[in-house]
Amino acid sequence: MNELASTPIVELLPLIDADPPRIAGLIDHTLLKPDATEAMIEQLCQEARQYHFASVCVNPTHVRFAAAQLVGSDVKVCAVVGFPLGASTTAAKVTETEQAIDGGATEIDMVINIGAVKGGDDGFTRAQITAVTETAHRRHALCKIIIETSYLTNAEKVRVCQIAREVGADFVKTSTGFSGGGATVEDVALMRHTVGQQMGVKASGGVRSYDDARRMIAAGANRLGTSNGVRIAQEAQLAKRGETQILRVAEAVLYVSDIPRARQFYTQVLGLPVANEFEDAIFLQTGQNSTLILFDINKLEQRISPIPGHGARGRGHVSLSIPPEQMDAWRERLREHGVAIEHEQDWSVGTHSIYFRDPDENSLELMDGRHYRRVWRRLQETEEQGY
Repeated sequence: MNELASTPIVELLPLIDADPPRIAGLIDHTLLKPDATEAMIEQLCQEARQYHFASVCVNPTHVRFAAAQLVGSDVKVCAVVGFPLGASTTAAKVTETEQAIDGGATEIDMVINIGAVKGGDDGFTRAQITAVTETAHRRHALCKIIIETSYLTNAEKVRVCQIAREVGADFVKTSTGFSGGGATVEDVALMRHTVGQQMGVKASGGVRSYDDARRMIAAGANRLGTSNGVRIAQEAQLAKRGETQILRVAEAVLYVSDIPRARQFYTQVLGLPVANEFEDAIFLQTGQNSTLILFDINKLEQRISPIPGHGARGRGHVSLSIPPEQMDAWRERLREHGVAIEHEQDWSVGTHSIYFRDPDENSLELMDGRHYRRVWRRLQETEEQGY
């Protein structure tokens, strides 16, 4: 049995912060693409076994195969019903629920009739949720109600969550992921406030990182639907071990006066592997196909390169993107290597940076990766608009 299934909502985040890999037990490892093959479903199930996810979430046609792959494991099979539009009849949804459970599903994620909610037909909405929930419960399966938040006003979200709670559904779920909008902290918090502490809230759509997952749990989610389960589990393992990882670099060139000394600093302190090394330059791999180049400033006049000779010793600046959950580990790593932290900054957008210098006095910044992405989007928009 999943150890987190019976954990009170208020205790989830402290439990996960104490042992980040536990977050895997909240994840419905999801593959709902129309072109999913059996080979892809098999891989999904293998990953779910490896990381002990709560379930695999698949289309009904893959339920029986997934259940066979997961025999003997603690991973459940979750099937979507009325997916992704929610516009099928109640009878069709009930039949789909029965067939999915017969095939081995023990959890059902049913999409509501969105038009009925928008039209104010609460009687139909109540009857359909009741029919599918009771069908699932008779066969000892959980029932999650996908309300597709991107189509609803806050008043409509509250109303359908209240109905789902009143008829005994087990969870309300934010999204299918097919509507152009996914889970938001605001929606999760609203849903949790509406249904109280005893019912489940599943955040689904756009949960791509350990940091995203943690924010959803903090808002009140106790289940996460995502196709990024492996990444989240791996980032959680890094967070537990206190390991550090540089994702990418925003500026590409620095000038140094002593190549061997610079090499030692960047490879040992920052842990960047050398991609290429020359007499007057070192190319360092910073992850995701990005490179930081260190040029010997004493040999600029001799160098023949398409990169122009610019800058001066101690005047360079590089922003290095890191996973936000690794900020504490990076701070400790710098201290262990005797690197002075000059400044720390909390940005207005809720991200964080640590500033320090290399042996040549170049300024370095470890930046929360969320802010890095925003900066790059703005730069790209500026270039495209010709500003």
